[in-house]
Amino acid sequence: MSTADTSIKVPRKLRDRISARARREHVTLATAIERALDTSEELEFWEDVHRHHEGLSEEERRSHLSDRTLGDDLADANDDALTDEDAW
Repeated sequence: MSTADTSIKVPRKLRDRISARARREHVTLATAIERALDTSEELEFWEDVHRHHEGLSEEERRSHLSDRTLGDDLADANDDALTDEDAW
């Protein structure tokens, strides 16, 4: 995969904002942009999760609470024995 430098035209005010962020974080302009995009995409993901959860009915919420895959099985005595034996 080739990585070629590409120039893009952005307003001076935006360039200054990116540059200031890059200086604060001690990174390149490209890394500052990448981090900003990563953060934006993560926020978008969690907003989608919240929207989905808000749309669940009470019955759907209750069904998830009783879903055994959500349990961590803390009451399993065999797990405690493995820990005591340092057998993990």
